[in-house]
Amino acid sequence: MQDYKKLYDSLKCEYEAYQRFSEKHIQELCEVNVKLENSNNSLFNIVEISKYINTFFSDDNLISMINDMIIGILGVANSTIFLMENDELIIKATNIEDSKINLTSEEIKYVYSEQEFLINSKDPIKQVGSNCSDIHSVMGVPIFLRDKFMGYIIVEHKVYNFMTVELKLFLKSIANQIAISIENSFLYKQLERLSQTDPLMNIYNRKYFFDYMEKVIQQENYDKCAIVMIDIDNFKVINDNFGHQFGDKVLINTGKIIKSWLGDNDLMARYGGEEIILYITDFDDELSVYNKMNIVRRAIEGAVVSFQGKEKSVTASFGIAYFPMNSRDINELIKIADDLLYKSKNLGKNRVISAHDEKFKTLLC
Repeated sequence: MQDYKKLYDSLKCEYEAYQRFSEKHIQELCEVNVKLENSNNSLFNIVEISKYINTFFSDDNLISMINDMIIGILGVANSTIFLMENDELIIKATNIEDSKINLTSEEIKYVYSEQEFLINSKDPIKQVGSNCSDIHSVMGVPIFLRDKFMGYIIVEHKVYNFMTVELKLFLKSIANQIAISIENSFLYKQLERLSQTDPLMNIYNRKYFFDYMEKVIQQENYDKCAIVMIDIDNFKVINDNFGHQFGDKVLINTGKIIKSWLGDNDLMARYGGEEIILYITDFDDELSVYNKMNIVRRAIEGAVVSFQGKEKSVTASFGIAYFPMNSRDINELIKIADDLLYKSKNLGKNRVISAHDEKFKTLLC
């Protein structure tokens, strides 16, 4: 009987040991599984953020959208994204009221040394917002693009020990995505600018002008505008006698003179060759547009173009049409302005002809 009891006790001990081992092993497997699930979730979220950034990289509100995603995915109370602009660290997105960002001296130290940090404290680290909420957990990571410091992300929570090393790794992944989005946005805007501008004169091109005008005229309650066609007189002769490089200098110089007389809401584009087209919206009446263009004409006439020891003064001819007085169709307006331009050429060049004059007479100076 005693032998059976010993055997029973021995088997019981073995069973209990096996049970403890199994429970421990199961617990370890569960923890590994949880970590794997968290890793998969983090990876999934990073992929989703990457897709989102690649879809909306040209959107001016992209950084604010990413900041909202950080708050939603990480579950933090506050998130702020700083980006470098003109050698200054600027707040580009935050959910903190009135953008009143309160950084501690320790946070400032990490930010300006371009280092990541993670701070948890049972005592309040700082107070944030109009309600002066106590913050017990703060984390920050820098944003780098090819080793160049581009900005910083700081996230906060009211709960002690909310920030973890795992969350920091995830935030660093988001910082990398932001860096990529900044570069993509910059490249996109560069490409967009190149597609919209004339490379020689550094003004808008013909296609952009038409696209812009179509949008503007379709707006409700659109009031008025003037379309001005300008052509440099005897431009072929200038190219033949002085060379194409001198001709390019004439175009650049003429464009600068015209641009200096335009309002903030006016638009200038190269229509083709030596022709320039203007969209004028800052004016009181038709006569004021005519008078301004005459001032521009005189400024062009009075300027001397110099290049490689050669000098020459040039003149230009102008034609002006008005919306809605002459037409509500942009193509028709341009045709009218172009016809008036060539009437100006035929009448001797270096003059302005405006559609507001019913007889198309020119007031010569």
